[in-house]
Amino acid sequence: METWIIFVLFYGVLKGLREPIKKRLLRDISVLSALFGYTFIGFLMSVPTASGVFSFPPHLFFFIAVKSLSVFVAWILSFIGIKKIPVSTYGIFDMSRVIFSTLLGVAFFHESLTVKGVASLLLVIGGLYFANRKKVATKEQYEYKYVWYVLLSCFFNAISGMMDKYIMSTGEITSSALQFWFMLLLSVFYLVYMLIKKEKIELKKIFTNPWTYLLSFSLIFGDRLLFIANSNPNSKVTIMTLLKQSSSVITLLCGKFIYKEKNMLRKALCILVIVAGIVLSVL
Repeated sequence: METWIIFVLFYGVLKGLREPIKKRLLRDISVLSALFGYTFIGFLMSVPTASGVFSFPPHLFFFIAVKSLSVFVAWILSFIGIKKIPVSTYGIFDMSRVIFSTLLGVAFFHESLTVKGVASLLLVIGGLYFANRKKVATKEQYEYKYVWYVLLSCFFNAISGMMDKYIMSTGEITSSALQFWFMLLLSVFYLVYMLIKKEKIELKKIFTNPWTYLLSFSLIFGDRLLFIANSNPNSKVTIMTLLKQSSSVITLLCGKFIYKEKNMLRKALCILVIVAGIVLSVL
């Protein structure tokens, strides 16, 4: 197994752990304060290891800004979604980014979809279909509009993933420099947005809540692995996106054992179908 595949799988584990941490953090802090706090602390964590911060072509900064803006929108939507729906359910809905990323990978990077690739994608879509049926939302008592928030966040996250692949594939920027500017821009975007909305910035809660630091560390370490994987010329957006969905297994287990959520058998079956698609994609 290639190193970039291991890195992406490890990223998936960290991402799966982040979802229940977010839900716990949002008990104490508002959505925008949590977003600003965890991105700004993440930026501070990235500074000591940053290299080549000013040693890349200026035009790449435009693509970093596009990536940051995409994530800015995606994370607002996803944080609202995870606050309102069960964490295990969110983990399944979040897999929808596979569809968007696969289409973007084929359209912009001319990645080929083999018969095996199409079959794996159909398995993923099938698992998502059975998980996204409205009667599940009725049983778990949440408004279905929050599912659309998560789906839309997946689209913007897919754009970010495409930007990652393009930026790192140029070989003109280090993974630490990309992370430095991405986290800085994201922090600025959230701060400006809060000031425009005149929303209170809960500084004391942000900097005294241990969940904020744990979430930031998971983000920084996981994204660094992902950026390194993207710099590998053999890595593909379509396969990487499918591999990332291993996070759903971790999120499902956290939902069951930490939050004692319901309908776990149905969710587990949906995830098994999707994971089957993931395994098929890398065989």
